[in-house]
Amino acid sequence: MKPLILVMAAVTVAICATPCAAYTLDPISRVFTPSGSESTQFFEIKNPGAERVALVVSFSTLERDLDYVETNRDAEDEFLVYPAQMIVAAGGKQTIRVTWLGTPRPAQELAFRIKVQEVPLEVLDRKTTAPVTGNVRVLVTYNGSIFIRPAHAAPQVRPASVARTQGPDGRDALAIVLVNAGSAVGMVRSCSLRVTAVGQPSIELSEHALASLANTRVLAGGRRRYLVPWPSASGSAPLKVTGQCGVTP
Repeated sequence: MKPLILVMAAVTVAICATPCAAYTLDPISRVFTPSGSESTQFFEIKNPGAERVALVVSFSTLERDLDYVETNRDAEDEFLVYPAQMIVAAGGKQTIRVTWLGTPRPAQELAFRIKVQEVPLEVLDRKTTAPVTGNVRVLVTYNGSIFIRPAHAAPQVRPASVARTQGPDGRDALAIVLVNAGSAVGMVRSCSLRVTAVGQPSIELSEHALASLANTRVLAGGRRRYLVPWPSASGSAPLKVTGQCGVTP
């Protein structure tokens, strides 16, 4: 699945000579508990368009590497969804019930994608015939997020390492890695960081230099690398980073 936002709706364009259906998924992200009443929650599909829409629901894991590139693995066995397939009437709506079936005691928060994918109407309605060849059809897909969060889970984001590198423009830059040693996803609000080269005074990175860190997320147990301008002569001495980050779940 494609990245969201934190959550954002991704739109997949297939092949519309006529106005396209503009259904919505609400909410686009939910936090579940691994057991108890909040392990079942609801999403709502609304179809304000003038045509019926056919939809299929599926699930996958949500994993990110050091550069925040997303990968996914099938997670259909971790959830029970009803209905998993539906046709929503023009101007209508449909409630989707999702239940977590995985472990009731995860060591840390688990992240998943819920994918609501529009398919050609004839796939779910055998009485509908495919459009004449040459027509253009747009099919919309929403990639939402589900977080399975155990009780008392909280983020702990801190600077882990720093290294010299070059930015896309070829200029000297710093690659700063933040680690989330906590048990829940952390939204980085701001960081106060100092970089020290052996034998040289430490340098406090400005708010402007750290702008790319603000309002970004680091998954529970994950790491994320950021490139920031290096405000000093590069040199070759080893570097270390200290400081702290303000985060919210």
